Amino acid sequence: MKQIIALLTPLWCVIIVYQAATCTLISLFEPSYLYHLDFLIPRVIIMVYLAFRLTTKSAFFLKLNALADAIMAYLLLGFFYTETAFLNTMVFPKIDPVLAGIDQWLFGHQPAIRFSEVYGNSLFSELMFFGYFSYYLMPLIALVVIPAWPIGRRVKKPAQFNRFVFLLISAYFTYYLLFILFPAAGPQYYYELPFNQISAQGPMAHLVKLVQQAGEVPTGAFPSSHVGITFILLFLLFALNKKLFWIYLPFSILLLFSTVYIKAHYVVDVLAGLLSTPIVLSLNLFIYKKLNSHPYPAVHGTNHSRS
Repeated sequence: MKQIIALLTPLWCVIIVYQAATCTLISLFEPSYLYHLDFLIPRVIIMVYLAFRLTTKSAFFLKLNALADAIMAYLLLGFFYTETAFLNTMVFPKIDPVLAGIDQWLFGHQPAIRFSEVYGNSLFSELMFFGYFSYYLMPLIALVVIPAWPIGRRVKKPAQFNRFVFLLISAYFTYYLLFILFPAAGPQYYYELPFNQISAQGPMAHLVKLVQQAGEVPTGAFPSSHVGITFILLFLLFALNKKLFWIYLPFSILLLFSTVYIKAHYVVDVLAGLLSTPIVLSLNLFIYKKLNSHPYPAVHGTNHSRS
């Protein structure tokens, strides 16, 4: 067992620790869920993938294992985000009345309602939905593009890409833990009809609505991981790939407003997302340095050099 643990990268160590934490919580409060398919499927995928990763001798996979790890971890996030909707009422009740109350105190009204009422133009609406949808694409594009995109005349070292992946993916899991501790559904679930909805007026709006129907659940409002993850991504890109940083910056600014416009978040969620960005990033950077403070043994040619 110690040998297996020693072979794991910092990224998989964090993913496994998160699984242990959620399994413990479920075992204490709702043990029957341990046998539910929604719980079992992503964890079986992890076990099968790690078994393959730690035993394969495929030269092709070994050459791309860092990228494969990144894509696999990113694809699994959807399972664990949805799971927080089940987990975040186990310990504490929803805090939506408090969040909506803070917005009311700050502005004298509910911005998540008024924003789309005042700016209901179809072109503006499409722009907001486009900004919101960019959240789903920016991290994935960065994970694929960065290892293949020369910066100047040099390609960054693999260790720098591994660090980037760790800090990005571990940020998601940090926010998922915060969703469990601060359970909130968001305006689209808290407000009553018709105030919790905004009409889709164009193709981008219909696309976002389709994505929400497929994967959105009443969870993850506070703090806004959309904002936190996006600005963590910007910070990392500024040091790693400034071209991509400048491409992403306008979409990130749109996202700040669009999360409130489409009623995914209260304004206080957005502010908390911004304030949490340096805290979450610093915490995960500290964890990464601790996990990466000793040399990893060579795993079928895997490069585990320190960053």
